[in-house]
Amino acid sequence: MKQYSSLFFLIIILILTFFMIINPDATVEAALDGLKLWGLVVVPALLPFFIAAELLFSLGLVNILGILMEPVMQPLFRLPGCSALVVAMGFTSGFPVGALLSRKLYDEKLLTAEETERLASFTNNSSPLFIIGAVGIGMFASREIGFLLAFSHYLANLLVGILWRSRAVTKAIRPARGNSQRAASLELLKVKWRNLDIGTILSEAVKNGINNVLAIGGFILLFSVITRMLALWGIMGLLAKFIQLLLFFLDISWQGAYGAAMGFFEMTIGTKTIAAADTNLSSQLAAVSIVLAFSGLSVIAQIMSIFAGTPARLSFYLSSRLLQMIFSCVITLLGYKYWLSSHVTLPVLTIEPYKFLYSFDALGIASFSILSCFLLLGLLIMTAAIKH
Repeated sequence: MKQYSSLFFLIIILILTFFMIINPDATVEAALDGLKLWGLVVVPALLPFFIAAELLFSLGLVNILGILMEPVMQPLFRLPGCSALVVAMGFTSGFPVGALLSRKLYDEKLLTAEETERLASFTNNSSPLFIIGAVGIGMFASREIGFLLAFSHYLANLLVGILWRSRAVTKAIRPARGNSQRAASLELLKVKWRNLDIGTILSEAVKNGINNVLAIGGFILLFSVITRMLALWGIMGLLAKFIQLLLFFLDISWQGAYGAAMGFFEMTIGTKTIAAADTNLSSQLAAVSIVLAFSGLSVIAQIMSIFAGTPARLSFYLSSRLLQMIFSCVITLLGYKYWLSSHVTLPVLTIEPYKFLYSFDALGIASFSILSCFLLLGLLIMTAAIKH
């Protein structure tokens, strides 16, 4: 099986190389679009999170959360308390922070392979300000639409995490830490703090953060070229027709299906294309929620590269995305029918599907999201204290 996978991958690379040779102008233009997206949005939006996450791990926050959050994380997800940091940052920062933090907990032997797989399956999300700001306000000119899409996106992923708790290897909830265990954990933490080398910690955090964001940039450039290749060769149009048949219950137009096809590879371009499609609003929102839940092959490739060398399975992660797509679509349609005003009007947008590059205050988004992360952590800690 592995031999056939390698052969398939080789064929894809050869086809992509052939495209780059015969279409150098289109290749350069697509790569430039991907580079702009990476430099203007991804770097300022994610690099602060990567550095902050490295520092929080080095300072021992996961050890503190492991003590405090056990009463909350075990009943909800059957995961240890230290995973609360991944939940908080994964739901406020955007792809692929949840995967990076899950991998760090696994490498430090704070999670088993099965727990890591389940944690990563529901802690990788679009950032809230991307959904509300870029998609809701920027693409649909409606804050209410942004709120609805964000609500369905995050609730669907929480439902995935709660659903997968039934797959926990240990069915019984772990016993709470005794006083002696807590004292031992706190003593180890004190020793760790006494031996901290601030200069080394800062240097490692910045270096690891830059390495991670560079890897993401490589994936963005690669899939920008792949998407352009499929669009120019007409394959994207065929995929759009298939999606239109598959999503017949949404009564989506061909333009909307084309956007979903683009979103199958790159989420941002796909959502923008769907927003510009001439179709009814409920179908647009359902299609956008599906694209946001799937996240695109570009993001999925990034996440699976993070888990390279671990027992985490692509099939399990894809099953989780399928569940989230179903949950999110249903929640969006119900929210549209029973909450969203039927008088929402859409602006007239004219774009070429592969030339869209959204722009907003990415550094401001990162700052606001980090603040939201700490507020969420504070809320979780207060809940744990009340339960305890």
